[in-house]
Amino acid sequence: MTGYQDFVNIFGSGRFIQSKEIEKNYSFQKALTSLYIIPTFFRGLYYIPTNRERKGHFIDKKQEFFTALFNIRYGRKNWYWGLSTAARYYGIEWSTTKILEIIVREKSKTIKIAERILSLKKKKSYRSAILAKYYNSLDVNIIFIHKNQKKTLSSLKIDDNMGPICTKEQIQKDIALFSSKIRNPELKKIYARINSNLKNT
Repeated sequence: MTGYQDFVNIFGSGRFIQSKEIEKNYSFQKALTSLYIIPTFFRGLYYIPTNRERKGHFIDKKQEFFTALFNIRYGRKNWYWGLSTAARYYGIEWSTTKILEIIVREKSKTIKIAERILSLKKKKSYRSAILAKYYNSLDVNIIFIHKNQKKTLSSLKIDDNMGPICTKEQIQKDIALFSSKIRNPELKKIYARINSNLKNT
C-alpha cells in the first residue's frame, strides 16, 4: 500500500468495503492496522473514512453512515427503521437514549457500541484509542436489530435522509410483537411510553 490517498483513489472515500475487495489489490492486515479501514459492526465489512474524517478521527455524517451500512448488510428492501427510532422520527418519543432500532428479515442481533468503546479504551494502544474515537463520534450506545419475517414493506416510506422507515401504525404492531421478547427494562419503558403517546395522537 503506497498511502491513504492511493487507497481512497481506488476504492472511494466515505464508503463501505468488503474485506475480499481489499485483498484483491492490497494487504488487508496493513489496511487494518494502519486504520485505512475501520471495522464496522458486521464481520467482513469495513468503512473507509474520508480525508476529513481520518484527520479528525470521527464519522461525519452519522445518519448516512448507518443507513448505508444497513443497506449494504441487509439490502435496501430488507430492513427499516422501527420502534423507538421511528417514534422519534415522528415526534412520538423524545428521550435521548442513544438507542437505534431496526427491523430485518434475518436473525436478531444486539450491537453494544458503548461496551466496545470501553473495551478499546482499556487496551491503551494508539490504534484502539483512535477506533474508540471513531465509534464514540457516532453518538450511539446500542443498536437493537429485531427479526420480523412478515411482509411489512407496504407500510414503509422512504425518507431522503433516514432511508426506509415504518409508518406510525407499524410502530404499534411491532411494539405488540416485540414487547414480550425484549429483556432490556429501559426499552420496555420506552415502548409503554410510545404506546401511550400514540393513543393520545
